[in-house]
Amino acid sequence: MIRTLIIRALVIRALVIRALMIKIQALVFIAFFLTACYSNSGQEQVAANKNAVKFSPVDDRILVLVGQSVKASRDYYLSPIVPRPAGFTDYISYDVGSQYREFAPDYPRYYQGNDALLEPTNWGSGVQCVDCNLHHPEFSEAVVAIGMYMAGPRHSDGSMCHATEECNTYKIANGLYDEQLQVLADWLNSLKGRPVFLRIGYEFDGSWNHYDAEQYKQAYKYIYHYLKKAGVDNVAYVWQTYGYASMETLENFYPQPDDLSDRYVDWIGYSYFHINSETPGVNEIKFARENNIKAFLSEVAPHTGDCTKQINMAKDTELGKKWIDNFFLHVEKNKDVIAGLSYINEVWNDVDNAPQWQDQQDHNCGGYFSKSNSRLQDNIVLEKYWAEKISSSLFLNWQENLYEKLVP
Repeated sequence: MIRTLIIRALVIRALVIRALMIKIQALVFIAFFLTACYSNSGQEQVAANKNAVKFSPVDDRILVLVGQSVKASRDYYLSPIVPRPAGFTDYISYDVGSQYREFAPDYPRYYQGNDALLEPTNWGSGVQCVDCNLHHPEFSEAVVAIGMYMAGPRHSDGSMCHATEECNTYKIANGLYDEQLQVLADWLNSLKGRPVFLRIGYEFDGSWNHYDAEQYKQAYKYIYHYLKKAGVDNVAYVWQTYGYASMETLENFYPQPDDLSDRYVDWIGYSYFHINSETPGVNEIKFARENNIKAFLSEVAPHTGDCTKQINMAKDTELGKKWIDNFFLHVEKNKDVIAGLSYINEVWNDVDNAPQWQDQQDHNCGGYFSKSNSRLQDNIVLEKYWAEKISSSLFLNWQENLYEKLVP
């Protein structure tokens, strides 16, 4: 009897052990299967993102920024009506050694390079300062777009330097501004991964900048390589026109891939200052599609395109609405390549703080913005109208963990 019970217990024990072994084997198989699936999924994701553009939204939305001075950005950021944007735009200058023009509030100061990067200054377009905004809590997770000016210097007769060794582009490309570039690189590295869009020599095709194509490309590539060698990896490079470039101009100014890099341009940018949605960015959009890059509407402001008929958002409500409607038509039509925009929330006609725009030779006419006002907070009807449009699910405004929503 006892022997039978012992045998039966041993049999039961063997069966239990066998069942446990089978269960363990099953769990091991499931774990292996899930690991393989995850690995394949990761490889597929990497393959899918191989051609993804740096810092473009992962879900194909459109990143929303605002600028282009300290006050303009903060006015928009602090508004209770418009959604908090994903980031802001500001400017720095590499017109080293030139004196501010006489109308500038900070005249007779001289440009040092990286002007407005770390400290506030006003060369005539309002107070600029990239780093200043980052010390306010509302900008704690903002992406940054920087317009890097490297045209000039301006001669005493008002003409701009072109294709000579005196030009800032030549000096940059030949290492004469390395000290300033190191300051920029150190600052970029100090951001600890904060995404930055660097618009090198923005509006390169604008006649008022008077760039030589070869010098421009040499300077652009030099800056690219200098920052790379300095360990900067949180920058997307934006190559920006003023919005109406011919295909020939694009081909002439494009920093072509070479033995040192297979890509120098992450985004093609262009300015949007027109009421006709079919006019700006025609060839820029085409170029983006053909070259598998994204388009950034780097400077966006209400304008009819006619110097004699500018838009003052403070009082031109119906015209302002028409401009807003047409702008969003442009975006909707080209949303397959447009992945970013920066609205200029600026009081252009402020002659005390921004006198530069009174005679600025933008878009081939003097004073293109002299009577303009883009500040949305000056017209609550238009501010609400813009807010309704920009709150659409198509647009990526600020969100928690914003950087995780962008392609690394």
